[in-house]
Amino acid sequence: MEIRQATDADLPSLAKVMDEENIHYEGSNALPVDRVLPKLERWFSANNDTRVLVAVDGESVLGFATLVPLFPAGNLNVSMFIKDLYVAADARGRGIGEALMRRSAAEARRLGATRLELTVDGDNSRAKALYERLGGSDTHKSYLRWEGGAMAMLAGEIENA
Repeated sequence: MEIRQATDADLPSLAKVMDEENIHYEGSNALPVDRVLPKLERWFSANNDTRVLVAVDGESVLGFATLVPLFPAGNLNVSMFIKDLYVAADARGRGIGEALMRRSAAEARRLGATRLELTVDGDNSRAKALYERLGGSDTHKSYLRWEGGAMAMLAGEIENA
């Protein structure tokens, strides 16, 4: 297994793992599988600040981590935020999550970030245990989200109903 920056050649295999993740989190609201690869290709062609690391075995992507820079962090430094870290269900238990975390930390340091951050679902005790074992600390902060009508309302595009 190798952890490296994703390339265009990885996109079809990466799309399969992202589709699995999307179904895991979105259920019946998941993006149709035939739309995953085109969205991924558009993102790759238009965004160069996001780092996508992949765990690969041969030509198969087993898992991935997406990192984006956040500014400002403490003392006006840069933080790298792991937006997603996902390992395919049939590849779990092989140390891939830990390998992706370690490579994410190395990439963040290489890019000059002074911290690495992520969120984890409150009921994902397995992931939380891994992150804590790797030295991560719970910040006890809430993570809020606006989407759909709530985002449109906040933007002043629609009236409060």
